[in-house]
Amino acid sequence: MPNTSTQPSNPPNDRRMPSSTSLSAFIAELDCERIAQRASELASGKWQAAEFEAHLNSYLNEAQVGLDLIKPHLTGGQRILEVGAGVGVLTAYLKSLGYEVFGIEPGEEGGFGFMPAMSVAISEALPLRIRPELLPLRAEQLEPGVHGRFDLIFSVNVMEHVMALDDAMVALAHVLSPHGKMTHLCPNYAFPYEPHLGIPLVPFAPQITKWFFPATFAREQRVWDTVNFITARRVRRLATRNSLSCTFSGGVMERFFIRARTDSRFRERQAGLIARIATNGGLAWTVAGVLRRIPAALATPMIFTLCHADELRRGVNEH
Repeated sequence: MPNTSTQPSNPPNDRRMPSSTSLSAFIAELDCERIAQRASELASGKWQAAEFEAHLNSYLNEAQVGLDLIKPHLTGGQRILEVGAGVGVLTAYLKSLGYEVFGIEPGEEGGFGFMPAMSVAISEALPLRIRPELLPLRAEQLEPGVHGRFDLIFSVNVMEHVMALDDAMVALAHVLSPHGKMTHLCPNYAFPYEPHLGIPLVPFAPQITKWFFPATFAREQRVWDTVNFITARRVRRLATRNSLSCTFSGGVMERFFIRARTDSRFRERQAGLIARIATNGGLAWTVAGVLRRIPAALATPMIFTLCHADELRRGVNEH
């Protein structure tokens, strides 16, 4: 990884602002079938090409979510880190626009054994100058003296899989630049719903849930074992412990419910009740109205943004 400088790797006038249109065009240029076939070859047939293509389409669908998350925070000259960068599609897209961006991805942990082969296959399909730079690290392994500091750190549906969450937050705070921001999107298990499995949770005792859905757990135990049941309350506690200010975005739950109604690929990945309600006409809009009124700290998913508390106080004093 490059030195700790926050200067961009490309001249400022080489950088273009990202957009949904240009991201869609970038994704459209990827030959998903060929990438999936190559990934299957690299994995020595452990997974079939069709399985790789399904995973790839899922990551491509989520790239837009990541872009929407960080666009309000993008400025010139930032050094950017994506935590849990997956197969590096969004990282590569941002590099193609001239941003200095890196990713960390532990890869094979937690049932993501397909990840290394797919990452290599995608990298091979991209021009050398925009190939994503992905380090096989967990968040808690980041060190400012080794990896430098970052002006923007983000993740999409990753923090719920960080089992050493307390240690990870310490490390992320250490590599966040003095004026930097972190923004993360992930489930909030204060709301009794498990989005990966599409099932309700027993409030305050999520581990008991498995006894009510034995068939689901027979299929998805490996996914369940990677979930840390993060809540907004825990995020606040960790922010305070690491001298970080923390804000939660409103309206996120409603937006994602509407997405399940309008985005067919996203809806296909939503098991059970959410997908059924989202396609039920008037009921869907009634539910959306109810979700709009749920406080951000109780809603799922949640978006929380962190910065150094002393920086926030300095900004308030200046105004």
